Parts: sequence; structure tokens; C-alpha cells
Amino acid sequence: MLQKVSIQNFKSLKDVTLELQKVNLLIGPNNSGKSNFLKALEFLKLLSLNEPTTNYFQTITKRNDFFCKSKTSKMSFGCTLTEEEEEYNMLISIEDGKYETYNVDRYGYETLLGIHHSDVNKHAFWSEDKVINNPPRLITMDGFPIQYFFKGFFNNLSIYKPDPNKLQKPFPILPNQSIVNSDASNLVAFLDILQGRYRDNFVAIENDLNKCIPEFSRIELDPVEIKKDDDLFKIYGDKTFKRLGLFDNVNKITYWADELSEGTLYFLALLCIVHQPNPPKLLLLEEPEKGIHPRRIKEVIDFIFQLTEDKDIQVIMTTHSERVLDEFEDIPEAIFIFDKDEEGATQVKNLLKDVIEPSNKLMEENNAPKIKFVESLGSHWVTGFIGGVPK
Repeated sequence: MLQKVSIQNFKSLKDVTLELQKVNLLIGPNNSGKSNFLKALEFLKLLSLNEPTTNYFQTITKRNDFFCKSKTSKMSFGCTLTEEEEEYNMLISIEDGKYETYNVDRYGYETLLGIHHSDVNKHAFWSEDKVINNPPRLITMDGFPIQYFFKGFFNNLSIYKPDPNKLQKPFPILPNQSIVNSDASNLVAFLDILQGRYRDNFVAIENDLNKCIPEFSRIELDPVEIKKDDDLFKIYGDKTFKRLGLFDNVNKITYWADELSEGTLYFLALLCIVHQPNPPKLLLLEEPEKGIHPRRIKEVIDFIFQLTEDKDIQVIMTTHSERVLDEFEDIPEAIFIFDKDEEGATQVKNLLKDVIEPSNKLMEENNAPKIKFVESLGSHWVTGFIGGVPK
């Protein structure tokens, strides 16, 4: 599990640290830095895979106001992972298209693991010759450099924003569709690949869907004819198209995607994401309430919590919905409030540590009753009582 993330000078994230839980919720107004935090994690994926290019670094630098103000192109990312009660720490320092990776031990000592130059076609190399306050040694886990551990964790990480509306239309059966698109628009082609090549994954999706919605016993993919004047034909050309459906075992009928609820389609998209041949260990979700009827939001959030337990994944999601926030009233430590200061830098507060606990302490010192923050939590947020609202 990703336990702690510290970021400096990435977009609006001048200096933020989040201590994460199994499920995490980021709240705040538009343009407060929530999506930037998710993008920073996506950038960490590129770093762990040694994929960033000089152009990418330059793009990030040019878009970052703090680089311009401080006249520096230096970024840093610190992250802590826990696996089977073992803790692993990595620090990445980036400057002028070059980044250095360090292991940080429990005493705060740093050991250089590798240097990567993005402006040449060269892989990162592992080094023992530059060490800070530590005897020369190459940090390993099970015989492999520790960066491989982080690489495995961030592999296949994407920012997902499933759009149920895009699942209602037929989709072409295209090659290389074994990864779910960020908006889940290719679910038909993805399921078609799984049905033929990854049968166990396909059956697992059907079984889990049946547990959540018992009336649906199987997934149907039906070929459909697309006319030449149809927009789908104009976009994809002369391809084989199929539509998505779910078979109702009670009524003995198949309901096609345009007849299914947004919540059902969203459930299916999430199941497909976690049952990919190489599923992410960290699921990043943007605004899960989008396209979902307000009455179905509780079901969706309950389902996300269930996925974290059943599939042992970690979730970080953003929201603008007070209904979503209300589902977190029992775990205020998992809520992070995003705002911006006068300079435009993102500031992050944890609801429990930075709002509730200081308030409780102040109330105790003044012999006053404690404020019940988590009761009507969504309303407290909308009214600006806990912060994270437009100025």
C-alpha cells in the first residue's frame, strides 16, 4: 500500500504531503490541485518505468508557475510503500531533465540507487559510488534493486473516469485492447479480448457482477451492423462492431447497454479495471459520481469499498459531491481537503489531523462541547465549514 507521498514543485503542488489510507477521498473546489496530485502519481509511474523524455520534463517545467518564480527546474517526489508489514522508502530528485533515485532507510540515511538522463537513449544504471551518510551498499529486496519494487507497484497505473454514457453504444473490435481506457469507452473490445484470450478473467468479472447484482448471470457481446452514414463508421471505418449486454437469469432476457442503469454500467467498468490481465494495485478515480443518479451513489461508493477488501487494492478518488463525502463519515482520516493560497500553491489538510483533532483540543481547553464535524459532513463541506470550497 502507498502509505505516504511528498511532492515538491509539481504543477500547483509546491510542497504537499499526504499520509494515505486504503481508501482516500480528495475534496476541494475546481483547480485546487486534486487532479494535479493524481497526475503526480501518474508521473511517478513514468519515472519508475524510466519513460520520461526531455520534452516531457520541459512541458512540466513550462506549465509550473513555481519553477518560473524560483527560477529552478527542480522537483522532488518522496513515497513510502508498505508490503507485508515491511516499509520501503524512495526519494526521486529531478533537475534539468535528469533524475536521481535514492533509497531512504528508517534512520533517514539516503543511498543513491540510480541516475537517469532523459535526453539520451540510456537506461538508468545502479550505482554504489555516491552515498550520503551511509556505507556503500545497493539496497535490495529479494535480491532486486528496490526501485523494481516501486516499478511493480506503479505499473499499469492510470487515472480512471469511467463514463457510463460511452458504454451504451456499440464499439469496434480492435486489436490490442487488453487494457481498459481511462473512460472505459473500449469495454466492449476489452471484454471481447478477455472472452477469447483471458477466459479466467472474463469469468471472474461475470461472477463478481453476479454477486453484486444477482439477477445478471452473464455478459453478452452481440455483433451489430453499422451503416456507412453512422458516426461510428465515419470514426472507425469498416470494422466489426459489437454491443454490450447483461443476461437477466430471472426474466430470461438480455438487457443491452442502452437499457441498463448508469450504476450497473459503472459497476461493470470498475470490475473490468480490477480484473485486467495486469490490474493496477492503486486505483485512481476522478469523480465517481459523474453520470450516476444521486440515488445510486451510495451503491457505487459501497462497491468501491468492497473492491478494496476483496481485491486488495488501494483507491484514491476525487469528488465534488456531498453525497460521496457523507459515505466517509466513519473514516475522517481518509479525507483530504484541497485549497490554494494567495500564491496559487495547493494546500492540503487532513480532516481528522488538521481539522477535527485541533478543534477538539481547543474545545477541551475552553471547556466547550466538541463540534460534531462528521454529522452531516457533506452539508458542513458545502457551507464552507471545513474548507475546500470556492472563495
